[in-house]
Amino acid sequence: MNRDVMSVRLWLPRIEVLGVVVDAPERLAVRVGSTVRRPRCPDCGTASGTVHDRREQKIRDLEVSGRPTMLLWDRRRMVCDGCGRRFLEHCPVFEGRVTARLARRLVADAREMTVSAVARRHRVGWHVVMGLVIAYAGLVGEHRRRQRCRVLLVDETSIRKRHRYVTVLVNGDTGETLAMVPHRSEAALSGFLAAQGHRWCKGVKVVVSDGSAAYAAAIAKRLGHARHVLDRFHVVRWFAAGLTAVRRDVQRRPEGSKPAFDPQVFRARFVLMRRPDTLDGAERARLDALFEDHPRLKAAWDALGELHGLYLAKDREGALEALDRFADIYGSGQIPEFSSTVDTFLAWHEQILDWHHAGRPSNGRIEGTNNLLQVLRRRAHGFTSHANFEARGILAT
Repeated sequence: MNRDVMSVRLWLPRIEVLGVVVDAPERLAVRVGSTVRRPRCPDCGTASGTVHDRREQKIRDLEVSGRPTMLLWDRRRMVCDGCGRRFLEHCPVFEGRVTARLARRLVADAREMTVSAVARRHRVGWHVVMGLVIAYAGLVGEHRRRQRCRVLLVDETSIRKRHRYVTVLVNGDTGETLAMVPHRSEAALSGFLAAQGHRWCKGVKVVVSDGSAAYAAAIAKRLGHARHVLDRFHVVRWFAAGLTAVRRDVQRRPEGSKPAFDPQVFRARFVLMRRPDTLDGAERARLDALFEDHPRLKAAWDALGELHGLYLAKDREGALEALDRFADIYGSGQIPEFSSTVDTFLAWHEQILDWHHAGRPSNGRIEGTNNLLQVLRRRAHGFTSHANFEARGILAT
């Protein structure tokens, strides 16, 4: 009876099969060699054909018919005919201990899986996978940072819950993550902008961030020519804090009353946060009944509605008109809880009102990026290395 014999085709350029070492159902090992007869010296570039010795190097490749495949590279050490230097031949289809096509598969799988799971799946070491991910993410990040960025989005996210933070920078035009810089300080953002160079910074026309004084200082220092705009979400949250303070004061009942707070006011806490133009008839009637008993709550809700008008207005002039109407309500003295909101607005009024002149930008893309980063952090059960978190984050986003 004839033996079950099958020829092996690897489809690797400049690589030839010298023989099959192991052909078992559980694994496959193939001895290979380079088809380049006269490799060039990396120093002088002379083509050399003198072989000093040969060394076997194990290279992991993609599975063949579901079997893990190992390539045994008969690697030559050459002697240069020009300068006499000894050098190992190089083959572009191999990247360290794996083939280039397996390296691409490892990086692609690392976008959806943990590094440990990828290493187990392809039977390679954890450090091999992580090294490839870091190298590839470095190339991707460098390519993204070379592109022109007109709108720069800046925000922070945690590498560990309530502990270490990183500054995330996103290109607002493309939504691509440019970098994740350690810490959330002025030095962190300023250092990134300085590394990008004057020409790149000159192309940034709009910067969107939250109300961080550290970020504001770095932006004023490195991007003084650009419009600095505060993100609408964070500003509205500041505005809503005044209404929340009024609602908490209104819902309290005299000491000894049961329950200790008015349940009708408490149940309306989410409806109170809605803009007037988003309410239906039943919700509006519910609020009208509530405002009859609590006129101070009505004043706070109207004040918040006028603050929303800063963003609902068509231009800066319309926003200033809405601000005047808010000032009239606040001047009545019924809502002193809005004093902190007023102080915050006075401190950031230029960055808030410039939203109309900057094309109405938003930090929505970077908030979505932060959500993906937190999913990544949970999938990996946390990170202790910033370099690993940045590399995985750039690929995941």
